[in-house]
Amino acid sequence: MPCFRQRMWSRSLFGPEGGDPVWAGCFPVRLENSPHPNPLTARMPTWNLLKKTEWKRNVPSNFTHPRGMNREKREARMRRRRWITGLCTAVVLAWSGGAGTTALAGTTAGRAPADSGAANTDTPIGQKPMMGFNNWARFTCAAQARLDGTRAGYSFQDFMEDQAKAMKATGLVAAGYKNLTVDDCWMQRTSAGYLHGAAHWGGSSQPGFDWELTGYADRLHALGMEAGLYSTSGEKTCQGVPGGVKGHEDNDARSLAYWGIDSLKLDNCGTTWSDRQQIFTTTAKALNTATTGNDRKILFNESAPAAASGAESVKYKTMDWVRGLGQMWRVSPDITVWPKAAWNDPSAESAYQGGVYQNFTDTVALARYNGVGNHNDADMLLIGDNKQLTPPEQRSQFALWSAMGSPLMISTDVRKMAAHPEDYQEQLAILKNKDVIAVDQDPLGAGGYLASRDNASATAGIDVVVKPLADGSRAVTVLNKNSSSVQYKLDLSRIGFGNLSCTRTARNLWTHQDSRVTDSISTTIGGHDNAMFTVAPGSCGGAADAVGQIQAAQSNFQKTPFCLDAHHGATKGAEVALWDCTGGANQQWRLRGNGLISSLQDDGLCMTGDPTGLRLAACVDSDPHQRWTYHRSGELRQATGACVDINGGALDDRSAKVTTYQCGTYQPNQTWSAPFTAPPAA
Repeated sequence: MPCFRQRMWSRSLFGPEGGDPVWAGCFPVRLENSPHPNPLTARMPTWNLLKKTEWKRNVPSNFTHPRGMNREKREARMRRRRWITGLCTAVVLAWSGGAGTTALAGTTAGRAPADSGAANTDTPIGQKPMMGFNNWARFTCAAQARLDGTRAGYSFQDFMEDQAKAMKATGLVAAGYKNLTVDDCWMQRTSAGYLHGAAHWGGSSQPGFDWELTGYADRLHALGMEAGLYSTSGEKTCQGVPGGVKGHEDNDARSLAYWGIDSLKLDNCGTTWSDRQQIFTTTAKALNTATTGNDRKILFNESAPAAASGAESVKYKTMDWVRGLGQMWRVSPDITVWPKAAWNDPSAESAYQGGVYQNFTDTVALARYNGVGNHNDADMLLIGDNKQLTPPEQRSQFALWSAMGSPLMISTDVRKMAAHPEDYQEQLAILKNKDVIAVDQDPLGAGGYLASRDNASATAGIDVVVKPLADGSRAVTVLNKNSSSVQYKLDLSRIGFGNLSCTRTARNLWTHQDSRVTDSISTTIGGHDNAMFTVAPGSCGGAADAVGQIQAAQSNFQKTPFCLDAHHGATKGAEVALWDCTGGANQQWRLRGNGLISSLQDDGLCMTGDPTGLRLAACVDSDPHQRWTYHRSGELRQATGACVDINGGALDDRSAKVTTYQCGTYQPNQTWSAPFTAPPAA
């Protein structure tokens, strides 16, 4: 065994308190609560220290690694000799580096392969939005009972594995929900700095997780699933558990790789904007290094952008740097946790918690950042036994999340759904709707943009979200925020289609029925419910344009933004300024392929601008004051080099004049949410 440079304390399951120190390598190691002599030298490989980062391994010919045993024997050994596993893991992680870890753990052959498509790895992963389960919104860190009500011996790990088995039994895994992420409170850190499973579940006396999680990950992989873990960028998690990555990035990454973990969710607790980027960057690099040469990479789920509102420049700076590190990122507050009603839950303009509609508003404003392997995360789905949303609201959350291309992570008690599927037919039908899932998983990777909003309230008016699809179709979600049913007519010109005398195919994604339409689709939508369609261009000629509202940035959490409005209607010389979003035709803009932005109300009038303001003028292709490009940063850049700018920077003052001005960097008053036909490249 290698020489230890410090004492290491390892948990043991046997022996009275105290015990004699045992020798491992050059320095004595005291095994807490273990009176037993060290058995490692007889059964484990010996190591000779060559230099700090290099080891020569001498493996006895009769040595059999515990992972080579069958599952029953391996688990029995883990129970009897848990302290051995902890000690050996610490040795490997401390001294071997990524290659040594892989050698001890064995190759990944025979395991379920990792996803094959990521921004920060040689083998991309996470090309499409993640689908799976996270326990937080429904259960937080609270210890749970078995379905029969008993708690004795029921561990956090048992609970998570039961959720996985239930997902398999209900067909959710087959529908694409493959990731199982355990959130806060699963871990503990030894005094030597190594990460392990917690002995107890939260503050209860119920067991937590295995000391090392290899068996846990293997069992999830055997179900065709992926194992995800939570951590935070500080020293302590949001629940005060000393298990954050700060100062332990390399060792934690090696632990995750050694255990066979597929994804890491990294929270913000314990850091500030002054050190957050550095810690997230260090963690991303550590994950890459730890999985070098492995066919299982670790998807990186970053929470950094969620800590800032749309009024803060750091929001947009962070949206840029997380893109190069990981594959998905939280952009909104935590979704409202159980048991609070969750459709419209304002939380005092804070980053900590928001309802379904607020998280939708925060996320749809950033649709331009979505792309293949890059996903805005609106947080968890509250569809199941939660009873935080009505059935129509559950359908609407699912439709909106899919339209935005958000990860689909359910947080509910799937055990109940498996035990009593007859009681959850509606919820399972929502979650397994293949047509809606296909919109979320569309290979273009675009996020749906807000084409129209006629009322800022979460409980009144109509919102329309349009998502460009890879085959040229448009997915359209019409959300009825009113408490009662409405008759709604969707004008196809408002989702970018021309030649309205031509017949197209529209598919209702809830009824799974196709219909032939020309200029519009008429439908009845229940209160807080939605209608969701795909409309194919067919043989009508020409690709659909980008049409919709152009919105300013939000002035804070829980605030809805203003829209660019042709004052007094689309007339020549009309001022283009800020106004409440009304859904009117004078707030509908067509972003043409040649760079012109015309009014949908009068296609012959285009937006022009200078330092005195924006206005409508007769469209002239060659006029640099009328030619614009829309960028991922949210800037609308004029061919003159200037940007559309809210004079004075006030996002909450609709009387502020909109002009053109020198483009800045990450300026909220130059940040706009606009329609597009494909995600902006830069």
